[in-house]
Formats: sequence, structure tokens, C-alpha cells
Amino acid sequence: MSNTLPVCRARWGDIPEIVDLVAGPFAESAVGAWLVPEGRRRRDVLAAVIRVWAEHALLFGEAYILKDHSAAAVWLHRYGPVPPPNGYGERLAVACGDYLDRFLHLDDVLRAHRPVDPHNHLAFFSVAPVPHRNRRAATLLATSNARMGQGLLPTYAEATTTAERDLYARHGYVPHEPFNLPDGTITYPMWRYPGQRRPGHHASARTRRPDQPARTHPLNDLSIRVILDTSAIVAFAKGSMVVGEAIAAVADEGGLFGLPVMCLAEASRSGADPIRLDLLVNHPAAAVLTVDPLKWRALTAICRRTGQLDTATALLAATDHDCAVLSEHP
Repeated sequence: MSNTLPVCRARWGDIPEIVDLVAGPFAESAVGAWLVPEGRRRRDVLAAVIRVWAEHALLFGEAYILKDHSAAAVWLHRYGPVPPPNGYGERLAVACGDYLDRFLHLDDVLRAHRPVDPHNHLAFFSVAPVPHRNRRAATLLATSNARMGQGLLPTYAEATTTAERDLYARHGYVPHEPFNLPDGTITYPMWRYPGQRRPGHHASARTRRPDQPARTHPLNDLSIRVILDTSAIVAFAKGSMVVGEAIAAVADEGGLFGLPVMCLAEASRSGADPIRLDLLVNHPAAAVLTVDPLKWRALTAICRRTGQLDTATALLAATDHDCAVLSEHP
């Protein structure tokens, strides 16, 4: 075995492996048995619910896996209220059947104990029962913590076993007052500040609240790979997997995606969900773009041809950055 365990950003094609990794131990846990008492159906029901949240995390968070798919970490960016997955109530009802009330009750308990301050939430963390399991867990947790820390926000996790609690503590998470899940499982809410390696050692960087200006990117170092026009921004706000996959691919390659401010304004004016727009703007790979005043003549010429100012700003931005426009209307 090599000294380095490669950690990869998860893509849509990795969702089945993530679901399988998480559903197995969840089905064997006490809370899993409480959620779905019927052993014959338990794993399938839990897998269906986990899949909903794994898909949602790739739109409103990030997921990481070891290259051999032996471990997975699924994160949600809780910079503000995270909207539920599209069709969540209906999909949950179909998956859970007679056990729907139990899943809703668990959601309520977890939500009641979750921090309200902006943070990144480790929603799922699972390692397969394979050789060097502890090392795999440590590698994945350390790497994904570092990537979450780039946003200068704290991270939050819920440990439901003492082994999980101790693992998180070794990586700088501080346990807070435990609480009980509906089945009686003791759960330890754990909080970690950016750069923290051990309890009591806090990084000096301050977290950014949602009402503070978004971080700027050094565009000379990080290139813009694609521009989202108004239609793509609106599609993202509606939960489009196509746009989410495109964003994830850009971020995975270390690039940025551009959001022309006129397109954002038009998407907002057209009624796009403001919470989802905020999440898009605050994405670590997002760059909000304004028009160079010296290029007003070029903008005018494009606008005359397209008839739409927001479309013209997207095309001008694509020309400036030598990249494509992602659009619902090619």
C-alpha cells in the first residue's frame, strides 16, 4: 500500500458507491433499526433516503471519496438556511412509507441541536471494513477538513459512537453537550474552527457571515472555465443536476465559474429562489463578474444582436475569459 491515499472530489457517478458505503453501517446501527424496524426493508429504505441527501450535497455542498471508494465524506454548506432537496417530502414519503413520521422526527431533533451560525456540516462519514481502516478514516477526514477550512468557516459533525467522537477530537473537533436521538443513541455535537488541530487551539482567521462581502478570488491564479447565463442560474436555483455537475467539475479542476452580476439580477427579478442564489454566489468556486466600463461599446454591439442586456454581459464575459457560456438556451 502506498504512503498516500488519494482523496478525490466526488462526482455524480460516485453517488451509488457513497450510498452503499453509508447505508451499510447505518442499517446496522440502533438508530437505523429504530427508523426502519422491518429488517428486510431497512437497508433499501435507508439507501433511498441517503441518496436524496447525497445528490443534494453535490448541489449545495461537496463530497469526497478515497480513490478506491473505500471511504466517503459528504458535506453540506450551511452558509444560511439550506433548502430541502427538490421534491423532498414526496421522495421521502415514497422511500419511507409507513416509517415517514420517524424520519421527520429525526430531522426535527437533529435540526434543533444544529448550530445556527454559518458552517460546513459533515452530514455523512463512512469507511468500509477494510485493512488500514483507521488510516483511511484519518486521511479522508484530514483532507476534507482542510478543503472545508479554505472557506474560513467552522465545521460541524455529529458523532454517534465514542469511536467517532475520538476520531473527530483527534482532528480538532471539540465535543459539546450531548443529546439523545429518538432511539436513545447518545449523540455528540462537535465543532471545529478553521486550522484547528486540537481542542483549545483556534485559528486566528475570522469566519465570514452571510451578510459580509463574498470572498474575492485572485483571477490571475484561478482561471474562469465557464460563464453561467441567466437561464443556467435560474436552473441551478431550481435544483438542476446538469448545472450542479458542471459546477462540481469546474471546482474539482481547481477553476472558477463566472456569474455576471446582470444575470444574477435578472434571475432574481424573474423570481429565482433567493436562498439558492445566495448559496450559488457563496460557492467557493464562484466569481461574481461586473462589466469593464471601457468595454461599453462592445457590450452595446452584443446587446443589439441579442436584444438582452444580461445575455450580452454573459457573452462579453465569455469572450474576456476565453471560455464557454453554460445556458439552458444555447
